[in-house]
Amino acid sequence: MKTYGRDHVLAFLAEVDELLAEPVPMEIIGGAAALLAYGAVSPTKDIDSFVDIDERIRRAAPLTVHKIPLDHATVADVPYNYEDRRQRLDLPFHNLVVFVPERHDLLLMKALRAARHDEEVIEEMHQAEPFDLETIVERYNTEMGHAVGNHDIFDQRIQLIVEKLFGGKSARRLGKVAKRSK
Repeated sequence: MKTYGRDHVLAFLAEVDELLAEPVPMEIIGGAAALLAYGAVSPTKDIDSFVDIDERIRRAAPLTVHKIPLDHATVADVPYNYEDRRQRLDLPFHNLVVFVPERHDLLLMKALRAARHDEEVIEEMHQAEPFDLETIVERYNTEMGHAVGNHDIFDQRIQLIVEKLFGGKSARRLGKVAKRSK
């Protein structure tokens, strides 16, 4: 499977931008968001969005040289009110307006999915700029109760991520406080 690094993603988005006649918003989640905004270095296989990708972007994408698959992530667990914390990226585009989830929200989204690649990306984000443990715990406890799946497994996934990022002592402490409302 082909993968794409940060430079490739930026080149693709710049080409899409040049093909747009007016401002068009695009929300990017997943690995592409981590690459563009949060210091991750692992390549991505696509550009995911939690919301429908605007038809103007879908029409422009196949006309680019740096083609990257665009996917609407139909299954994603996002924190309540994540839209209020989205970050607009300061990119040198004229018409493409790119938004990404706030970094702690992206961590929670990737941690609940828990693919090996997701864990690597979270660790890369943390190396680039450390996460705040209290923010992770607070949002997990108050904003992830709607996630679909086994909550005990989600608790374990969050504890694993915290242990990788902050060490075993923090993960044990987290085990006593990180229990989403079910």
